[in-house]
Amino acid sequence: MTDNDSSILFPNLFFLSSALSRKLSAEADKQFAEFGLSNSHALLLLLIDEHPSIQPSQLAKKLVLKPSTITRLVNKLERRKLVEKSSEGRSSHIVCTPKGGELVAKLNQRWEALLKVKKQELGERYVSVLSEMMQQALQSIET
Repeated sequence: MTDNDSSILFPNLFFLSSALSRKLSAEADKQFAEFGLSNSHALLLLLIDEHPSIQPSQLAKKLVLKPSTITRLVNKLERRKLVEKSSEGRSSHIVCTPKGGELVAKLNQRWEALLKVKKQELGERYVSVLSEMMQQALQSIET
């Protein structure tokens, strides 16, 4: 980050976390472009497969996204026939379709490959500690 070594940027948690997020997201998006999905769509599909009949509000909480963002992401997966929504009264549930289920294994393999590359680049212990620290920070900030 030598180009950005400025007194306002270097110690700035908000800048650093956003910059890291942008870089990692861009790398992940490249990997999932082959499937016509962003990394957010891929994660969402994996969560839906892992938690059949999950509600959109639960997805929003797990992914730390606004409900409207979940709706937009789910709508794209639904248009691609990867998930189906069903409603019971006021609550809706989302499940993977057989087509979505077939894609899950490939997406899991791609996530594993991405993580392996990061562990090679940064070191396994570094990735583990950074992930743990970020998870703890997220839990501390959530109210």
